[in-house]
Amino acid sequence: MRSPIRTVLTKSFAWRFYKEHSGILIFFFVTVISYCFFIKTAGIYRKEESVFYHLMLMMTFLTSPAIMVAVFVLWIFYTVKSWQFIGQELKKNQFKFLYYSITSSSKAAQFFAWCYVQLMISLPLIGYWLFATILGLIYGSFLIPAITFVFILILICLSALVYLKFTNQLERSNSNSVLLQLISGRKKNISTLFLYQLLNSGKLSFVLTKLFSCLIIMGMINISAMALNDDRLPLIFILAIVTAHSFLIYQSNYFQENKLRLMRNLPIGRFQRFISFSMIWFFLTIPETLWLFSTFPLRTALNSVFTGLSIALLFNSLPLLTGLRIFRYLIWVFAFFVLLFYGLVCGGSDLIAFVCLTIAYLIFFNRYYKPPQISL
Repeated sequence: MRSPIRTVLTKSFAWRFYKEHSGILIFFFVTVISYCFFIKTAGIYRKEESVFYHLMLMMTFLTSPAIMVAVFVLWIFYTVKSWQFIGQELKKNQFKFLYYSITSSSKAAQFFAWCYVQLMISLPLIGYWLFATILGLIYGSFLIPAITFVFILILICLSALVYLKFTNQLERSNSNSVLLQLISGRKKNISTLFLYQLLNSGKLSFVLTKLFSCLIIMGMINISAMALNDDRLPLIFILAIVTAHSFLIYQSNYFQENKLRLMRNLPIGRFQRFISFSMIWFFLTIPETLWLFSTFPLRTALNSVFTGLSIALLFNSLPLLTGLRIFRYLIWVFAFFVLLFYGLVCGGSDLIAFVCLTIAYLIFFNRYYKPPQISL
């Protein structure tokens, strides 16, 4: 017989968690699947080696100890994000009844009910573990699947204890985060307000993006170790980096439309508004930019950084066309990624930056004062 406590908690929090975070979950799922199955090798591997290359990429993603550590760190942030979400939801008036209803049950019943809720929230983790287990059965590698199972179990039990503490204390502190306390009272440039928003309430998105950037850099290091002197490599790298950051670019637009909608009434020129995103992009990609300058010649690195900024400005203008609909936005991003990738591979690197800047400005100039609908 299904527990009524478990049913109420699952419908109140687990499914709401997926609804609230569906955008970023779908984005990273589509990005990883597209990378593993559809990425081209830019002539590095022969055509007959392509299937083997993709299989080895998937195997490395699921069985490498280094990747396992990176995935575990990602899962920790994912779990902490679920704690923050449920903690914030419990503060809402519509869930105040839980403090006087489920707490009448025993601590053990509450614990197992919260375990089930976290199990539902952790379905992406379970899917990863099942995939790793299947590959382990096929290739005789059982250590990482076993460690992964234990790690997921620990996260679920720890989460249940955290939720148990939430619901069994009547009042919690509503003090601001440490970040808000540090930056309060300081002057802030209006163009960089999104960075404060990102560090305050978008830490999961930021960390996931940077982890994906680390995977891209690791891939580039392995390619560079093959002593391939191809001027297209840093441009393909920066294209991958911009695509990995496209969800943060979307969040920047969503933040402006929700919190800074009155900016359109300020006496600021359209061109100045257009390039204002450059400052955000500079701060977001400091690690990747430093790696570029430390790996490639100065001229090549400067060209790559400028090309990346041009592509980022293009992606930043796309929400003016898509109406802040995340799925439509991702389709446009994927379409431009494919076009730009083949353009770079076919030797069109000299025109990429100019074309992207032109398209981005034309979209921005014609659509900025026709604000999109705020919808997903």
